[in-house]
Amino acid sequence: MASQKMVLLTFLLVVVGLAGSGAQQSIDELHRPQLDILSPPTPATPAAAGERQFRVMYEWNVLDFAFAGEDERSYALYSGRYIPKNVLISDCKPHTNRLYLTVPRMLPGVPATLGYVVRPENNGRTDPEIVPYPSWEMNERGNCSALQFVQGIAIDKQGTMWVVDSGRTETLTRGADHVVCPPKLLLLDLKRNGTVLLRYQFPESVVPAGNNYLNKIVVDDAYGGFAYITDNSGADPGIVVFSRRLLRSWKVRENNSMRAARNAVRFAVNGTELNFSIHIDSIALGPYYNPSLESETENPRSGLAGSQNYERNVYYSPLSSYHIYSLPASLLRDPEFNARATARDILEAVTDYGRKQSQTDGMIMDNQGVLYYGLLGEHAIARWDTYRPFTEKNQQIVARDATYIQWVDSMGFDHEGYLYAVVNRLHNFVAGRLNPLEVNFRILRAKTTGLSYVETPDNPFNSDTRYLYADGASSGEPFDNGLRFQYEGTTPASSRLAAAGVFGARSGAGSVRSVLLLPTLLLLGVLAV
Repeated sequence: MASQKMVLLTFLLVVVGLAGSGAQQSIDELHRPQLDILSPPTPATPAAAGERQFRVMYEWNVLDFAFAGEDERSYALYSGRYIPKNVLISDCKPHTNRLYLTVPRMLPGVPATLGYVVRPENNGRTDPEIVPYPSWEMNERGNCSALQFVQGIAIDKQGTMWVVDSGRTETLTRGADHVVCPPKLLLLDLKRNGTVLLRYQFPESVVPAGNNYLNKIVVDDAYGGFAYITDNSGADPGIVVFSRRLLRSWKVRENNSMRAARNAVRFAVNGTELNFSIHIDSIALGPYYNPSLESETENPRSGLAGSQNYERNVYYSPLSSYHIYSLPASLLRDPEFNARATARDILEAVTDYGRKQSQTDGMIMDNQGVLYYGLLGEHAIARWDTYRPFTEKNQQIVARDATYIQWVDSMGFDHEGYLYAVVNRLHNFVAGRLNPLEVNFRILRAKTTGLSYVETPDNPFNSDTRYLYADGASSGEPFDNGLRFQYEGTTPASSRLAAAGVFGARSGAGSVRSVLLLPTLLLLGVLAV
């Protein structure tokens, strides 16, 4: 019996030693920078020199639609349901073999406001007809259950399209024959032919019907999914925030950075001069972290250690502005903060990065932290590595052409790292100067070294630990499924990371105790036999 105890004792001591070494390894892993785990994916094939140049993939004099036949097209032209010179594309987002387009109903005669074209590799046409999406019925003008005015869309990494519908039609004309429907957000499953996963109507207190201009959208996968949407209405501009898990929305307002700047209301694009006083318009979502930082190296911009650099910023700019600004996403996502924050509280959270060369309509972030944006007065597309200061040297123009690049609107990335940009001559469209004998709409494409911002890896705090299934006794907002959201206040993500000890000694110590506890109990039990 004693010999058996000695054998078991020797065996357990070996186990304890292995467990201890494993625990020490666990501590080392916790202290080690998590860059390998969180490294963002990149395109499988590198970009050749020729692919890095923007090339024309599509071009149209006027836009046409995939009607059922020539009789239907003729009737649409005769009835005024389709007026070719009044149709303009605004946003583009590639997914699988399609390029989805938005066609806002700024003028009468737009038969569908959301559609797609087949990627040029699949049919070879550079002026394809737009196929309404998900169907003609879902684009019926005057049907408030259908789509009325879509300008911005986003596609998350699950293949869900987030569609913003401001509900208003003919926004550039005056008169009584306008459609005014409640503004809404639709989530469409692209893997199931546009099946509606969610239909959310914005409350009047957040986005009033008939008095809004919901424009561009970015999506954040944090805590069940969020959308950040620019509303550049003249009366109440701001960023509309929607929580998919909460089924709630609110608006963040900041007058200094979200309203038009007086020195930027004059536009001169290719000989057309306009006065635009347009508020917050473009928006982009940055990555969670800086992959070039070491664990204990300070980020010169934020003062955070590399292991704590887990804040995500929302970048934005009014159309009538020369500046780019940002707000922390954690503040935008916090409805309690926005309910009680003063104007000064929000102003103090804004970062002003400085002046760019011209006004910007469209911008997009890749998953490496590189921001691409148009420069309207320069007929150019520029890029800025957001981990570097926003200096003139770091604002790199990657394409410039006075003929082919006239008013860069929205952009989108595909799964291979190609960046698509819509060029739509909006200055001529608004001024009524589109010439149907010229090419007015183009979509350009170039290969980059990154993917869409939605491919940014998850943050350790971006988990469902904040969502608790409760019996109804705890605080929080109730849901039909019993899920409750626990608010954590407005503590920045970096501070919460340090407090939780995700990379710190407390987590390591906990790991040691949990690893050592079971063998120790077993040892005591054997010795007591």
